[in-house]
Amino acid sequence: MIEINEDDISQVESLLDVKFDETRRQTIINFDDVQACPGSGKTTMVAAKLLIIAKKWKHTHQGVCVLTHTNVAKNEIVERLQKSPFGERLLSYPHFIGTIQEFVNKYLAIPYLRSAGFKVSTIDDDVCSVRGWNLLSYRTKSYLERKRITSLYGMEYQLIDGELILAVPGFSGKSTSASYQDIVSVKEKLMSAGLFYYGEMYSFAKHYLLCNPDIGNSVRSRFPIVLIDEMQDTQKFQDELLNELFLDDSVKLQRFGDPDQAIYSGVGEANETYNKAALDQIENSHRFDKSIASLARNLSFNRINLRSDITSPPQTLHTIFLVDEDSRVCALDKFAEICEIAVPPDSTNPIKTVGAVGLRKEDGLTICHYVDSYNKNHSTTSFKPSKFIHYIHESRKFSSLHEAYGLILEGVVKFGQTANSSLKFSDGSEERYNSSNVRRYLKDSGKHVDFNIIIRNLMKTDIGQEHWKQNVDDLRTILGLCDDDFMNYDNTSPTNERPVISNVITTEVNGRLIKNEVATIHSVKGETHAATLILETKNHQFDVGQIIEYILGENTTTPTGVRKSTFMKQLYVAFTRPKHLLCVAVDKSRFPVEHVRKEECAGWKIEDLTSN
Repeated sequence: MIEINEDDISQVESLLDVKFDETRRQTIINFDDVQACPGSGKTTMVAAKLLIIAKKWKHTHQGVCVLTHTNVAKNEIVERLQKSPFGERLLSYPHFIGTIQEFVNKYLAIPYLRSAGFKVSTIDDDVCSVRGWNLLSYRTKSYLERKRITSLYGMEYQLIDGELILAVPGFSGKSTSASYQDIVSVKEKLMSAGLFYYGEMYSFAKHYLLCNPDIGNSVRSRFPIVLIDEMQDTQKFQDELLNELFLDDSVKLQRFGDPDQAIYSGVGEANETYNKAALDQIENSHRFDKSIASLARNLSFNRINLRSDITSPPQTLHTIFLVDEDSRVCALDKFAEICEIAVPPDSTNPIKTVGAVGLRKEDGLTICHYVDSYNKNHSTTSFKPSKFIHYIHESRKFSSLHEAYGLILEGVVKFGQTANSSLKFSDGSEERYNSSNVRRYLKDSGKHVDFNIIIRNLMKTDIGQEHWKQNVDDLRTILGLCDDDFMNYDNTSPTNERPVISNVITTEVNGRLIKNEVATIHSVKGETHAATLILETKNHQFDVGQIIEYILGENTTTPTGVRKSTFMKQLYVAFTRPKHLLCVAVDKSRFPVEHVRKEECAGWKIEDLTSN
């Protein structure tokens, strides 16, 4: 098995132009589980370790497995590896880099379903639910609607006591009713068409392992080294499956994450083997200075000693704004005034205002109560066009060829998925359409040069209908796809192209325009901001108000209660985004009365906006 030494780390430091301290060097050398604080350079450490391993890897049929919770994290790792010829080795067989869902699908669930005689064309909850609903009889729909059920979300197989049991919406158990039989029949039709839900793929995977114990041994033999990123966000059922596969002496397993930032586990039961374990800790951040570290440290659920080696400015302006119903709307203007002083004019990081609750609720407290125009549904990433040519139109807006190519590849993937097709490789295997499989197919078939020429032709601004058809026909030939309306020529602008960001508030301060984007806390996880303003919101209880004693450093005990723990982790994520300035808006009635009239408290400036 591969061993990593100090010389290996020194070489990779030169390659990446970084310098690792002793704690980070030990993280790269050993395989102990790690809690990495915000801004710790976790992705760089993972990439460094992988580059060292790739350089030493000699096995032709065994590989390294890197699992992440999201595609964003996967892409960050892939981007680092692509910069090195050694790193690129890990992007193809026999290695695997992808999300946990992709791994479970590819190596367990899909083989299980194929062995049972099913093809797998689409794994998507929305597709299954909508198509399934359309297949139901009128009577069944009426029955479900009387029970206030208007979709077939959750019509999935679950593994219960070793058996696959179908969850049938509207029924607690098996029934002889016509509606029950109709729903079961629709599920059979979906499966026959190759349509499956995300969640049930884990059930199929676990049943596969239950029925064929040797499968686990095969997976472990194939992947003797496994790294898992964003481990804090894995749910209990994912954790159990990963443990069954990889908690074995034959596998070197290392998990990275930060339990203090576990803010996604609310959608399901959270894992315990990582989030509640004693972990090696990386506590010093490269993102912010000592003043922000000392404030954010108070919100560490695991009470890590968050710190920074970056010197604080002579005067820090981190501010708590005291507001009420009438003055909440003033918070962003005051924040902009402080940003003009605290944020360097040449800063490339965004200024953002965030809150936990974004959806408008008139009887609650949400971002909308501070910014009436805020619309959570406006997104810079929502782009779902109905034509391939719209991907081409949109790609021309990118200054980066890499980004443009990635977007067009999304369109190619959608083309393949729309056609319910698969990619056929030279070894006789078939794979479903996704970006990594398309890239691998083009290399395998030797058609990547022809593909790139076609894409460049399609990106020309003066392309006409005849030229379009000729190139699209060539593209279809390369991919082995039939004709489809999705590829038709359409020179009109897409109706649902990426919307212009509407949640940006621009304020002029002393001749300088301060652009402040408003967003939810969940949407900014992993980001680095120049300055961040956190808005108090309400989810059953007021989040900032509930933990104000922690924010002021007056309580250092671990909080009890699910909501208070959730609030602390959400606000910790928000507190650890900015490099230069951190501000909070809280209702004056929920701020300790003994501190209200103070100008400063516990490292914070206190500004009462209710008196203006």
